[in-house]
Amino acid sequence: MSVIWNQNFSLPDHYSSALIQFDEVVVGGPDATQFISNFITADINGLKVNEGCDAFFCDARGWILDIAFVLRNADEIRVFVARGRGQDIAGHLSRYHIRENLTIHQTQEKLHSVLMSGGAESWLEKYFEISIPINLYQQFSEKADGNLFSTRTTSATLMAVDWISPSNFLLMVPEERKSVLEDSLKANALRNVTDEIITYARLQQGWPLASDIPEKTLPQEVGLHERTISFTKGCYLGQETVARLDALGHVNRRLVVLEVEQGELVVVGDSVASRGDFVSHVTSVGYFRKYDSALVMAVIPIKSLDSEGNLTVAGRRATVVSSTFLDTLAT
Repeated sequence: MSVIWNQNFSLPDHYSSALIQFDEVVVGGPDATQFISNFITADINGLKVNEGCDAFFCDARGWILDIAFVLRNADEIRVFVARGRGQDIAGHLSRYHIRENLTIHQTQEKLHSVLMSGGAESWLEKYFEISIPINLYQQFSEKADGNLFSTRTTSATLMAVDWISPSNFLLMVPEERKSVLEDSLKANALRNVTDEIITYARLQQGWPLASDIPEKTLPQEVGLHERTISFTKGCYLGQETVARLDALGHVNRRLVVLEVEQGELVVVGDSVASRGDFVSHVTSVGYFRKYDSALVMAVIPIKSLDSEGNLTVAGRRATVVSSTFLDTLAT
């Protein structure tokens, strides 16, 4: 397996991207933390106020329903999932809500999100009344026990995340303030980079979107064990399957990042083949320069990863490469 860090690639010093958008589900009330803990793979009980973590929602069979960012506020848990998926997650939680002292609702106000480089964003206070706490910067170097920080005002939410690079922010504002956000990004010279470049950076990190995770996928098949799964927190929906698979010690397929020759010709949905036989479809494609190689993401059977040189994407040679987040493949 090769290392994917391309020495010729780097994000601009000041960049922004609106590629990834979210729905928000809010669970509020005294029982909110324990209730959400019953449905996700991560342990949120130790989170402090304004800390968050990544997690999977699973069904009773252990299959992934969604990947989410879960944020703890003073009196509520905020769950961020991919745009268009909020209603399903809110409905899923509501079906299990019986006597708990809490409320569940999807935020009706549409949010507009922008990923942007980390730096001295003094303009955030001017436009959105946000003053960046020092711990938001400290977390980039110290990782704060693996938890991500956030800060919030009535007009915006700012989160320190590492899905695109080791130090970037996710800024969310109500849709009605989208134009204000776009004007402020331009005024402060944050370059809007292409979707292909942002996806390339995301795949270097090895961070999947919900669209990268097919139906009937188990958490360990994604390969984000350390970030998303607690094997000691106790029961949650799907936990028996996750624990049984952990005891078994291996999976039959894995989400991987592939480097593909002539990558600008590859598109989402292209077939992945092993020794000429179809094994999967491409779910994400990123490249930073035409006529260069691309990075793609796909779920591949482990048996197809046994030897080098047998994989192709749309007929082009493909190589499994390492990434920052995805756990080391164990075949």
